[in-house]
Amino acid sequence: MMRHYYRRDRLVEVEQLDDVVAVQVGADNQRQAVAEEAALETADRAALREADIDDETADAFERANWMFVRPSERALEALDGREEIAGAESVGKVIRRPDGRVGIATDLLNVQLVPSLSQAEAEGELEAADLTVVNKLNFADNLYEVRTRSAGDALEASTHLHENPKFVFAEPSFVEHVPQRLRPSDPKYSEQWQWRNTGANGGVPDADVHIEPAWDKTLGNGVRVAVIDNGFDADHEDLAAGVGPMSGFYSTGVVGTTFTQNTVGMERDRHGTLCAGMAGARKDNDRGGVGAAPECELMLVACLPDQVGTQTTLARAVAYAGNPATEVPDADPSDGADILVSSLGPNIAAWDLTTTLEIALEGAAAHGRQGKGLAIFWAASNGTNVDIMADEVVSHPDVIAVVRSDRKDLEDNAARGPEVELIAPGVKVFSTTPGDAYGTATGTSFAAPCAAGCAALALSKSPGLTRDQLREVMHQSADKVGGVVYDANGHNDDYGFGRVNASRAVTLGAMVAGGITPP
Repeated sequence: MMRHYYRRDRLVEVEQLDDVVAVQVGADNQRQAVAEEAALETADRAALREADIDDETADAFERANWMFVRPSERALEALDGREEIAGAESVGKVIRRPDGRVGIATDLLNVQLVPSLSQAEAEGELEAADLTVVNKLNFADNLYEVRTRSAGDALEASTHLHENPKFVFAEPSFVEHVPQRLRPSDPKYSEQWQWRNTGANGGVPDADVHIEPAWDKTLGNGVRVAVIDNGFDADHEDLAAGVGPMSGFYSTGVVGTTFTQNTVGMERDRHGTLCAGMAGARKDNDRGGVGAAPECELMLVACLPDQVGTQTTLARAVAYAGNPATEVPDADPSDGADILVSSLGPNIAAWDLTTTLEIALEGAAAHGRQGKGLAIFWAASNGTNVDIMADEVVSHPDVIAVVRSDRKDLEDNAARGPEVELIAPGVKVFSTTPGDAYGTATGTSFAAPCAAGCAALALSKSPGLTRDQLREVMHQSADKVGGVVYDANGHNDDYGFGRVNASRAVTLGAMVAGGITPP
């Protein structure tokens, strides 16, 4: 059955899968009991594959305590709100979007009302529209996460509210699989060739980010780097000394998604720990390796710990990095990040951008760092030569998209296109892993924090740079590698503006900060 909703003021047509319904239970061990109590028939993997729900996506939803069941009378009654399923926390319709990715539509959506309304007036309009407030999102005026009480689901509410002049937008908050952008590889190398490539192991000498001369000038002191990922080993021996007090995590329970400013209880995740180490593992401590900016402060922000959730949580994390007062009322906005990096997103090209996440990105980019602007680095898709423009998050104008290079200074078949901005080492790079351990991994996931850490060095040396100035410094300082043609603007669709060069970025940044036009 075809359905419609509005996203970024455009009508979107999606397919509701008629042969499967999603049910979320409170804990993994309750799945079978809930199914038996409600006489629900679980859809097996063969049925899910027939519905184009791949095993990776099914595994992720299962980890988040969602199960896919056949649309029995009991399940359909629960979908329509006529009867609850004992032990179930949520019931949703499975939606296939135009990009082929599936999501779960519940009664949850994000709405924004016109800014001329006071908070009391806005919440009166929400009540009149049969909407219950779940969270007031503090990074924009009259922005709310709500549940619909009268519409059949969030898609129906979206179309109804689109005609209401009091609402700027109303978009379903799909529960989706937001994986990590890595390609795991066996930990074979204990060398950090990304910092100093000697040509060993088939590499090309100096096919690295030229960071050692930059370290002679700065180690990143005074710069706060926010890393947004699923989780981190914040107590890792090579990270703990750099983890700052603004670190925290989001967790979802019966009262919704809440933020905790602390690392106690934070999910420990290999991917996030590797990313954090690339950006800011400590230096000269007789442990492991070193990050790009070993004296930066790490602001670790964990969200979507099981890789399943809504873009609302990701938007809240971005907004928090830009201004901690959006989550902690008495926080000082100056305690926000100076640089943000995330390596979350699907490895296929397509990823829809919700208006809520767009607002968070644009707000942090424009108003972060007390108005100087927050540079936002994001890992592009690992999909081989996929079109980066299909990823609306990474191709957003306020996002610096990073792809990965190998130890020969060659691109490694990641996303390509006009919005690729930088390439950085991301093939079998060495970094921190949970449990005071270390390993190698491959992915744009690790190229992005490498680039962000190098940018932190430039900003540390020249803290007065605006976001736009820092972005241009990273472009102009990059090396034109790969033996390919760069256009008149210095851009190539596979290599962006070139491979990151930390030493030159620090030098050019200081020139720009001093009012000197770079050559």
